[in-house]
Amino acid sequence: MKHNKNLNLTLMILLVLLSFSCRAQQIQIQEPNLSDNIIGTWLSNEEPTHKLVFTVNGLQQSYHNNTLSSTFSYSITTQCKLQTLTTNYDIFLKVIDLEDNEVFCHLLNGIHTDTNGVITLSITSERGKLYLYTKQ
Repeated sequence: MKHNKNLNLTLMILLVLLSFSCRAQQIQIQEPNLSDNIIGTWLSNEEPTHKLVFTVNGLQQSYHNNTLSSTFSYSITTQCKLQTLTTNYDIFLKVIDLEDNEVFCHLLNGIHTDTNGVITLSITSERGKLYLYTKQ
């Protein structure tokens, strides 16, 4: 009887550890896809004169009326400042202002392709504002 209790406890611990391992693998799988798919030029759906350019070397450039207005470094991560995201598919778009090193932790809601092939980037700012961009 005691042997069965030890076996059950061991199996439960193993199951919990496996579930954490699967969660880590989901994040690792999702991040590279987002990291690849975010590269390119994105036009604001709300303000067509505003665009973001994400480069392969980790820069986010903001343009207004085709004039560079700011440059940030960016990363796609589950940790930003003192926050760690643990919910499935929650990811930060962490941007750092290259002029003053200020860090912003936006939620990267996703990159989606509709049935017509239009690719949309959805970001929620630290302040809770939703921004939508269309890939060019």
